[in-house]
Amino acid sequence: MRRFCLSGLFFLLLPVALIAQEKQNQAFWDRYDQARLSIAKHNAGGSIKILEELYEIDSLNPNVGYLLGVAKIIVGQEPHRAARLFEMSDKHFNELWDNPGIGPPEHLFYYMILAYCRSGQCGKAKEALVRLEEAFVDDKKFLGNDEYYLLDGRKWANMCSEPTMKLLEVPERLVKHDLLIRTQPHKYSTFSTLYGVQVAALIEPQMTRKFDGLKNVEVYVDMHGVYRYVIGNFNFRSQAEKMLDVVKGVGYADSFVVNITDEERYPLEVVALDQHSPKAQIRGTVDYRIQLAAFKESLPDELAQYYFMIDSISEVSVNDLTLLTVGSFISYGDAIQRRDELRLMGFRDAFIVAFNEGRKVSIEDARQYLRKVE
Repeated sequence: MRRFCLSGLFFLLLPVALIAQEKQNQAFWDRYDQARLSIAKHNAGGSIKILEELYEIDSLNPNVGYLLGVAKIIVGQEPHRAARLFEMSDKHFNELWDNPGIGPPEHLFYYMILAYCRSGQCGKAKEALVRLEEAFVDDKKFLGNDEYYLLDGRKWANMCSEPTMKLLEVPERLVKHDLLIRTQPHKYSTFSTLYGVQVAALIEPQMTRKFDGLKNVEVYVDMHGVYRYVIGNFNFRSQAEKMLDVVKGVGYADSFVVNITDEERYPLEVVALDQHSPKAQIRGTVDYRIQLAAFKESLPDELAQYYFMIDSISEVSVNDLTLLTVGSFISYGDAIQRRDELRLMGFRDAFIVAFNEGRKVSIEDARQYLRKVE
């Protein structure tokens, strides 16, 4: 009788245990979805703590390892570890999910390229590129907008061995920037070899003011879309080596002497980024504004309603767009406060932009400039 009662108790407790386990599993995947959404909404940093906790619970789960590796790469942390996480996920590739906002499982190969490049494993980066290219050939759904990942992966893998590639940045938003870029053939003043000092190689072009402490930086782009930043146009290598010592002394330790008559790496000279010289500097006043929307020609009806809802709307022409902005703030903190107020009012897409003497500049450049003049 006693054994019967214990057995009966066991079967009564079994459904309770199963329900508790099911709730625990649901909580695990709810946290996973929370982390995935953070990455999809360009807040990879906000997902890492969650993913680390999930990884501690189940370190063999390929989906958790994959997302943790993606987040680490986007924020620029622990590339060696990210590569190991991707390798573990690759062993269980058939178990990987199609994550909305992040991409299909085959994007694993793209992130593997980034991780291997970041950690100096160029041979493995080339191997991952082959697998990425095969995925695009085998699966037509990758064509179209997702082709960016293939093109970007090729750029990374093809420049992996360059000493300055560590200056590359993985943007939070892994999409092609809508920069208007104008180039011209690189013209030489002599038929002899010319030397310069390369200070960086970037996937996405930047204004030369990015390089604090340097002036007279020229920008070149090759046929793969890799942008190289070079100082000098010297007839003698010894002159370039002297400049190299100076550049390294300023803090660019990975700079090196290059032959700028190399038509494979320096065929085109960048003369304009968004209708401005890449050498343009920030001078004078800088202010922050809140951008509500942008349109090309006629004012859309829904945007016209904004004029009845918000005070102090201004129109700013940038290239072929008209931007609707609100406010003018010297303090970045004040701009954040106003942006958050507008979002609470329902303008969820409001974001901060920076202007220098009426010319739009990046937030990063504006903040860097203001720190210098304070």
